[in-house]
Amino acid sequence: MTTRAPIATTASAFDLEALVRPVVRAVPTYTREEAPVVPPPRVVRLDWNESPYGPSPKARAALAAFDGAHRYPDLEQTALREALGRYVGAPAGQIVPGAGLDDVFATMALALIDSGDRVVISEPTFGLYRSHFATHGAEVVDVPLRTGFALDADGILEAITDRTKLVMVCNPNNPTGNLFDPVAVERVARGARCLVAIDEAYAEFAGVAHRPLMERYPNVAVLRTMSKFAGFAGMRVGYGVFPAALMPHLDHVAPAFRNIAAASAAAAVASLDDLPYLEGVVARIVADREELAARLREVPGVEPLPSATNFLLVRLPLADAGPVVAELGRRGVFVRHFGRPNLGLADCLRVSIGTPKENAIFLDELRAVLAERGKG
Repeated sequence: MTTRAPIATTASAFDLEALVRPVVRAVPTYTREEAPVVPPPRVVRLDWNESPYGPSPKARAALAAFDGAHRYPDLEQTALREALGRYVGAPAGQIVPGAGLDDVFATMALALIDSGDRVVISEPTFGLYRSHFATHGAEVVDVPLRTGFALDADGILEAITDRTKLVMVCNPNNPTGNLFDPVAVERVARGARCLVAIDEAYAEFAGVAHRPLMERYPNVAVLRTMSKFAGFAGMRVGYGVFPAALMPHLDHVAPAFRNIAAASAAAAVASLDDLPYLEGVVARIVADREELAARLREVPGVEPLPSATNFLLVRLPLADAGPVVAELGRRGVFVRHFGRPNLGLADCLRVSIGTPKENAIFLDELRAVLAERGKG
């Protein structure tokens, strides 16, 4: 009988971290501001642009009545796609739903992006674009926004090469909050020799939709989410409307069940049958946004920038808003700061619109923090 020598399998035999792709090591983490060391006595979360009011009554009722947790969701999410199609005025067969818009980005990347392909973005913009498409092997090219956060349509078209697969346009833009000139957006759609995906996650607050561009330009896709206006941030329902020519390929690589839980899908369908309520919530948030902006303008040196979203980008009378954001966090009021020097937003904070009470707490604490620094 032959006896084999034992194989050495010690933990020190190899470095597991060496297996990690270099591009993954280089991608920054998408995270909240650092939590305070000492937990604050109360927490006001105004950092991730969530709805302060939650889902609609019909959505809540659908969740309460849901009894299918032991069953897999519909493989194709047919009822959800049909409801979303009715809502945006598109065929259900051109809807790609996912567990949040980042899931739809993943489906796009799987269908389109090979290593070395180019994706064009315009910073400052949604932070996940760069990290998400880079990890799929794309060369992410930034054509920065112009003065006043205007879209540089000519610069975007000049950046497109034969390797460019995708241009991302966030409109209204996050984190700046502004709407781009529709002429510039259409110029990109008309001139780009690739897919132009318009992320309109905040469309309901802006009252602007880009679906009509899809009728004129066969290379346009429109991306939306239920997270903001419908209060679904915790249930993860995003979707895209894509050109019919891409649908066989997108459906081929999309995850089973579209990664959407059956309960989330049922609640989303019910929510889209409760539009008068949701429209009332949007109107309330927009009114509160304008009220908060007016109150912020009363603070010396503070400048809230025009917004078509459910948040405000606010310039402070300081070169670096980071310490102010950190102190607000220690006081239990959480907002965002974008400190990368190339973004040009170091003196800004971004605050989501909360309830009137939450907005008042933010305003009072901001005044107090600025006063401690001899500002305001």
